[in-house]
Amino acid sequence: MTRVAIIGTGDLAYGLAHLYSINNTSSSSHALEVTKPNLQKEGFFHDTDVPLTDFDDALVRADILIFAIPSVALCDFVVAHERKLTGKILVDVTNSYKPNQDLSSALQKISSTESDTSDGSDKILSSKTGFRWVKAFNDIGAVDILLRKPGAKTKIASKMCSNSPEALEMVKSFAETSMGLDIKAVPIEQYKVIANDQNSLGTEWMTATWTILGVFALTMIYNIMRHPVKKGYPWEQFPLFVMNKSISWTALWGFAITQVPGVIALIHNAWHRDTLRDKPMWLRNFLACRKQLGLVSLWFLAVHIVMSCLLFSIAYYDRFFEDKYDPKSKMTANGESSFMFGSFGSCLYFILGVCSLPCVAEAMTRKQWSFVYGPVTWTALCFGTAHVMCQGIGVTWYKAPWSNAGNMPPITLISCLLPWAVIAFKAFQMIFVKILNFSAKRKEVGGHW
Repeated sequence: MTRVAIIGTGDLAYGLAHLYSINNTSSSSHALEVTKPNLQKEGFFHDTDVPLTDFDDALVRADILIFAIPSVALCDFVVAHERKLTGKILVDVTNSYKPNQDLSSALQKISSTESDTSDGSDKILSSKTGFRWVKAFNDIGAVDILLRKPGAKTKIASKMCSNSPEALEMVKSFAETSMGLDIKAVPIEQYKVIANDQNSLGTEWMTATWTILGVFALTMIYNIMRHPVKKGYPWEQFPLFVMNKSISWTALWGFAITQVPGVIALIHNAWHRDTLRDKPMWLRNFLACRKQLGLVSLWFLAVHIVMSCLLFSIAYYDRFFEDKYDPKSKMTANGESSFMFGSFGSCLYFILGVCSLPCVAEAMTRKQWSFVYGPVTWTALCFGTAHVMCQGIGVTWYKAPWSNAGNMPPITLISCLLPWAVIAFKAFQMIFVKILNFSAKRKEVGGHW
């Protein structure tokens, strides 16, 4: 029988005990207990069937010790109980914001044997120190596992990493058979990737957010200069009426930027025609954040829709109505066309957002994915661009050079420039790739394997 002890009584300890209580069977070869230093309580741990036990007794009995304690206290704990931990399998569940506050670093500090860094990893020589550790359960949230029901149809996925294959297999077996988790073993060389899984916003999200915020800042500068400064719009209308223009502009440009890396990648593949040739790092990073760019842009689109619905009246948008002095006036052809394209494009983008959800994306076939993020995406961009164009054609564009706005072109025109360029770039890519493929066939050059 494998005996496991959770050291700590916090939320994660409670969550792990809960998983054990709803998944472990009486015929299991695993036993779990919960303890901590100076524990002054007996019985079961909350509403689970996991017993609370004496700290010293638990350390003697346990084969596996799960450290569900704060990362700041981990090093001191290991130093204080070094002798009792020797020979045990130690499980680190922490996610520290500061470096060197994990179990691996704590064991290195007390170890008399130097770390083996010859292969670039931070492995501890367990054969000499007696310490075998496993990084586990740090990529699942306490709330998620506490809300887990016994009849759940799916398993919670988690990753583990260890300096000992034997230790990893033991902890993995316990997690899968007695806790109902779906475990993926990660090589020790990738330890740093999962060490602080919950403490990162993600490089892709940060890149996408700052990119779109940069676009928003540029649109706001132009918007403020043209409307409140040059045209004299009252500042009282800035929070909704004026800002809504920049919100819409940012959403449109964000969706256009999202399409650019895919087009570049297709041209790159067609031009080099060598599957062993790697793409430049900047292009790979650009491709990696497409989903995040699209979702941040989708947020701006949703805000634009809400703001437009709040503002939509003949008092704000008289140019969309046949008679601006008649409150019962119907919309012009431009107005109806604009909102038709806007409705079509928005709904398509919401479909794209739904398809980006892991539970939906994983169920899609390759053909479905290619269709949704190919023709559907480009159709949505065309509809969004047409939505803006209908608000400028025959309304403001013909008034050039716009002397009442300091000769600054209207936003409906400026905001269409990038989408036009991206759509033209896509058309060029399609023709360019077809020409290269045709040329390759004529020269009897093999395509991609």
